[in-house]
Amino acid sequence: METCKLTKFLGASLEGILPFPISVEINIKRGIPRFLITGLPGPSIKESADRIRIAIENSGFEYSLQNILVHLAPAGRKKEGTYLDLPIAAGILYLTEQLPPSKNLEHFLFLGELGLDGSVRPLKGILPILSGLANLGFTAAVVPFENRKEASILGKFPIYAISHLKDLVSLAKGDIKPELKGEIKIRSEELPGKSELHKSQLPAIRAIQIASAGFHHCLLSGPPGAGKTMLARMAYGFLPKIQEKEGIELLGIRSLQEILSDTEIERPFRSPHHTISDISLAGGSSSLRMGEVSLAGNGILFLDELSEFHSRNLQVLREPMEEGQITISRIRGSITYPASFLFIGATNPCPCGYYQTLIKECNCSVASIRNYQSPFTGPFLDRIEIFYHLGFSGNTDAEKVSINLKSIRDSIQSAADIQYRRLFRETGKLYNGRLRGEEVERMIPLSKECETIFWKAVHSQKFSLRKVAHFRKVARTIADLEGSEEILLRNLEEALVFLNSGWSPENRAVT
Repeated sequence: METCKLTKFLGASLEGILPFPISVEINIKRGIPRFLITGLPGPSIKESADRIRIAIENSGFEYSLQNILVHLAPAGRKKEGTYLDLPIAAGILYLTEQLPPSKNLEHFLFLGELGLDGSVRPLKGILPILSGLANLGFTAAVVPFENRKEASILGKFPIYAISHLKDLVSLAKGDIKPELKGEIKIRSEELPGKSELHKSQLPAIRAIQIASAGFHHCLLSGPPGAGKTMLARMAYGFLPKIQEKEGIELLGIRSLQEILSDTEIERPFRSPHHTISDISLAGGSSSLRMGEVSLAGNGILFLDELSEFHSRNLQVLREPMEEGQITISRIRGSITYPASFLFIGATNPCPCGYYQTLIKECNCSVASIRNYQSPFTGPFLDRIEIFYHLGFSGNTDAEKVSINLKSIRDSIQSAADIQYRRLFRETGKLYNGRLRGEEVERMIPLSKECETIFWKAVHSQKFSLRKVAHFRKVARTIADLEGSEEILLRNLEEALVFLNSGWSPENRAVT
């Protein structure tokens, strides 16, 4: 054996949901036997030295009693987790010539935790790592056998699944075949074909239809028992089918939470209680974990009894509602999580619940109403695109009409397909509500006649620049629901009705 040997194997780790590659450099030379890992390894990586040694011995290999130095590059970035057990062990076996000669192994990405018996144990977060490092240039990935289903979803490079350290011998010989491309299984919400609703709820159904089709944030107000919660849950059933991009994101979030035994997903519907803390809502704590805004990604974040939430909690929603992501900064570091949820809020207009309704007389004072609505600050409300107040009366409430829910869902799916064809190739976005900045005007043009009416309405309503973009996006979604290639004047008029230009009942548009 030569006096000194050196090799490099490729591994990876995660910071939150963002992966980064790690070059596992292994040097073996004669000298006092030791096993040292450098390059800012976390506690779980430092502990891997004895774990890897015992796993190698219990797998029928010989452990080299020499001076072994493992360096994890880049050296200045802290590494956590047990993802690097497998590349370190593979590198040691490769250098000690206990694996058949192979030029491929050094170009593979290795991910896996080792048990003391040499078994390769499954890990959380395999899919986010592979999807984030897909363009790194490695020729294949080696993953634990239990992670093979999620790892094979991407189909961008070969995936080799092994269950024991001894399988590295077969891998080096080329006896292990790559996994076939996996598929994501989608669970969808089943809606009844028809439903009977009160006439006063029909405009609210329309608001929910528009919000679901374009992923526009929505706020419903009304007295107790008006059907606000029912409408929010109905919106969940209206949401379009999951696209491939969304499916990978949803499965990636699930992969971070648990070790996957299947690849089944569904859009999330998160409905936290109003006593939730701002850290649980936004994410954070000492472990920088995800909050409800990230767990609701590509689904609905429903806040019932919105006025009961602490104002601080509502303010932390402002960035994720606008940007579709949230950055959490603590002493130990900073992590950006996805947060592309559809916000739906439901609230009573006052403490007794009957302000500006035709059911009962409101007994609340002006001061109590103002205090009750105080959590809804201007910056928060300015991020809501659709508003509707269910101030129904006893006369219309007695009349019920049959609604074809399947027809509504079909129109939403058709609108989503139109948006995908128009937006995805140019912007990578799937819905009108996700467009930002210059994308709005570029992707949503107006005819000369509509442009004139549009700006006239903007000036008369004194819209903010953000609200101007909302106006254009909501009108485009309404046109998509009609299957219209251009935004028509009636689309602008309907969008104007549903836009929330302020919480104050005197300053809001009510259908």
